[in-house]
Amino acid sequence: MLRLLIGNDWSEELEEPVGTGWAVQRLLWFARDGDVLVLPVPPEEEFLSYVTSLTGTRRDSLQVVVPPPGRTGTGALTADRLTDPALIAELREKTAGRPVDEVFALWPDAAVAAAADALGCPGALQGHAFLTQSGGLLGSSKAVFRALAAGVGAPLPDGAVCADPRRAEEHVVRLLDGGNPVILKQDYGSGSDGNEILSRTGDVELRGAREIRRLADRPAVSAYLAERWDWLTAGGRDRVVVERYHPGSRAYFAEFWISDAGIRLGGHGEMQYCPLPNAQVMPAPDLTAGQLHSLVDGGHRISAGLRAVGYRGILSADAVVTPQGEVLFTEYNGRATGSTHIYEIVGKRVVGPGFGTDRILLERVWPKHWEVPSFSAALTRLRESGHAYDPDTRRGVIILAAYHPGRKGVMLCFVDDTVGAALHRERLVGGLFAPAT
Repeated sequence: MLRLLIGNDWSEELEEPVGTGWAVQRLLWFARDGDVLVLPVPPEEEFLSYVTSLTGTRRDSLQVVVPPPGRTGTGALTADRLTDPALIAELREKTAGRPVDEVFALWPDAAVAAAADALGCPGALQGHAFLTQSGGLLGSSKAVFRALAAGVGAPLPDGAVCADPRRAEEHVVRLLDGGNPVILKQDYGSGSDGNEILSRTGDVELRGAREIRRLADRPAVSAYLAERWDWLTAGGRDRVVVERYHPGSRAYFAEFWISDAGIRLGGHGEMQYCPLPNAQVMPAPDLTAGQLHSLVDGGHRISAGLRAVGYRGILSADAVVTPQGEVLFTEYNGRATGSTHIYEIVGKRVVGPGFGTDRILLERVWPKHWEVPSFSAALTRLRESGHAYDPDTRRGVIILAAYHPGRKGVMLCFVDDTVGAALHRERLVGGLFAPAT
């Protein structure tokens, strides 16, 4: 089976792509023997060798193709790069005339469909027709999410989708007057960086948003919206989600793989914030059987709704569990997320059948005060200290991503029996890295 894997990570239809090609190297975790990978920049060879040593993929069976620079340079796989005649010619050479059986992309973008067309394999891309009409954007819209979730009966926090500041003001004031803080969300914001929390008192814990604004009365709300409307709507292009914010909630996800054959549950976990996302635990801890059922059932309903209109790919349904125990869905992400390679490959393929029963995964997004000079230095320190992942004991630390020179660090995943054991190992491993200056 010949697979083409594409390392794209955002849509230029939403905003101008930026990046260094670092984040999309997580594509390497998905590689199987004989795959052809398209990346914006060459992968870090040490990281590629490390990943394939854990997954059992033969490094020498993989072919990596980097297209010529595009209109924004080399940081992202923009549409012009994915359809560049030189790239298509090289892919035809790499595939040696064999038909491509599957196209897998990190982001379901129209540019991926165009690349499949140029290569002559549209049938290898499930949901191809949907993507040609930019349908993949629906899987990242918080406004579309609320409409779809409401339509399929998935429970939502009180709120509304607002296309003008007057409607937004009515709902913000209604919620604040009811004694509830409010979270406002950009339609296509990611990583919680497009969210802001509003409250009457300003004493709400900052989690899952960039800042908190204290608005004492309706005139203050009106002034805030006048000030921030352009930012909230991306210059008037998008709608805004106004939603009741539930302090003290915990955030969870259930991720599904949607295909022509049906829908399967991929995995689930907890997302932790400080105040933006900083850790994940998989599988989801501390849920009652009823709460886990609600998370999975609601996520499946949402997935079925999006599948019915033609979406194919990965869908993460995100929810909070309130202090009162309610499960409320807050957004979805239609793409390969920062969780997908962890539960699907590290958990199921590297750790194996015990994942989720006698082993858990704790990902630390960025240990804030750890620095290391290189990927090889990080791996050497883990191995010499005895903390590197051991396939025999199925415990230890796995490096999830290539070295980030700007942050001077690596992202780590702690594999252990319990969350407590993983946190203990994290404290020990912290001593191997220099404090950030």
